Amino acid sequence: MREIGVSVQGVALDYGAARAVAQSLAERAAGESMLVAWFDGRSGAGHPEVQECTGNKPGWLAYAESRGGNLRVNVNHHEFVFIFTAGAESQGG
Repeated sequence: MREIGVSVQGVALDYGAARAVAQSLAERAAGESMLVAWFDGRSGAGHPEVQECTGNKPGWLAYAESRGGNLRVNVNHHEFVFIFTAGAESQGG
């Protein structure tokens, strides 16, 4: 899975701001992109909320990978992590 890391300083991020940054970077890097899962490192909650289903992998990550997630945008060192289907794999779904 391709990964983009970004650090935002000087402003507190909430989910909406972090998602906007991540979406913009995903589209810039890979064209049309669709968010399939995300993780809030502050609360420790992954979305969608699914049971862990593969070894040590969190459920939200396994869900994203099984749905074609191929681009991870890591905001502020895991403060928020967004997984997108991006590029050719996101079309037609």
